This record gives sequence, structure tokens and C-alpha cells, in this order.
Amino acid sequence: MYLKWGDYTHPLGEPQIAITRQPILAESGIPVAHNVTWDIQGKLLGNGQADLDGKIAALKSAYAKQNQDLVLLRSDGQSDSQHTLRSAETRGGTWVVSGPSFPEGGGAQYATMRTFRLQIQAEVPLADPQTALISFEDTLRLSGGGPLFSHIETAFGFPVRQQLRANTTFRAAQSGSAIGYANYPPVPGPLFGYANLIREPVISRTSPQRVGTAHHHYRITWQYEFESALPLSGSPNVATF
Repeated sequence: MYLKWGDYTHPLGEPQIAITRQPILAESGIPVAHNVTWDIQGKLLGNGQADLDGKIAALKSAYAKQNQDLVLLRSDGQSDSQHTLRSAETRGGTWVVSGPSFPEGGGAQYATMRTFRLQIQAEVPLADPQTALISFEDTLRLSGGGPLFSHIETAFGFPVRQQLRANTTFRAAQSGSAIGYANYPPVPGPLFGYANLIREPVISRTSPQRVGTAHHHYRITWQYEFESALPLSGSPNVATF
């Protein structure tokens, strides 16, 4: 089989390839993407040092280029195998993260052959990355509705507790956060409607993390405060991812 990186193709059967996939999990334990790593090692074969020099230079020049398609071709040199890592299908591109290095120095090294090793990584999303959620949390705090008491301080003796109100307004505070894999998630609306808000909603967005030429982990937070003469009761929103 042939290994191709961009416009550079290794000779037939030259490299040995090991591929690993590590999942990137949402808080639910569901994968939203995979970190894919190709470990590539092989031997450049040449007729003497001058020939090897040229092949080493070509190898180094090819893998100095980042964000290329990495394809394992079948033995016909034309058909894709099941092992491909195309830049357009990744989040942020394909990157040479190690090498090319030349880890061996004995024997026929640099006489008739040269052992090389390199590593390429990419982040590959699953399903639709635009709707994937990494985490979601919504909190609801309820208070008020009962009597209001205070204490009157006296000139002599202990303070005297007095009831100031038989009933107080019902209050609620809703706050939460969510992290989207490839975009800012939608903000849930106020649980008790806009009519019961005592001030404008507070929506905050945090800049995403860089991954190659793209970004991921878009964090957004929200905060609502309510007040009502009637009881406020309910439960926070629950993530459905």
C-alpha cells in the first residue's frame, strides 16, 4: 500500500502505520469528537549517501507542510483505503506534531538506508459539530413569599423582634452555563417569562479555545432575576444531549 501526505507519496510498503483514536467526551460521556493520531515509521532506501540525502530532503520538505490530506492508498496507487485523514473532515486541520526524526544511527544507517519516524494528529468531529454540547448546567434559586421580620433596638434590654410584613414578594434567580463544541449553544429562556424579570438578562460569552486553524469549546452563561406577587415554583432546565 502507498501512504500519501499532500502531494508526497511514499514508496510501496515503505512505512509502518499505527492509528489510535481517543474520544473527546461530553459531560454525559457521549463522544463529540476523536483525537486521531497516526504514528508513522519506516526506512528510506538508497544507493549511497548522496541518494539518501535527496530522499531525506524530500521527506523533510514534504512533512514541513502542515494541514495536508493523509491517505493510505491501496496497492493500485489510486483507490483510497479505509484509512484516511482529510483536512476538510477535521476540526482545525491535520498537523505534524512530531518529526520527521531519525532515531537510529548504527549499522547501515546513512549508507543504504535511513530509519525515520513521525506523528500526525487531528481532531475529527462526530455527527453535526454545530449542535454538539460539551456541558450544560442550569440553576434555580427560589425565595420570598413569607412574612418579613426585623428587630428594634431598645435603650435598655434586648432587641425586640417585630413583624413588618405579613407577606413578601416571591423571588427567583436562574443562572447557568453551557459549552458548545463548535458554536455557542442557544440560551434557555427565562423560566418565569420576561414579564416577571426585575432587570435585564445578563448573557456572557467566553472566547473559544484554539485548535489548529479552528476553534472549539464555546462557553456561554446566563442570569435572570424574577419577582412576583404570586408564588414562583419550578425546576431548572435539563440538558437533552
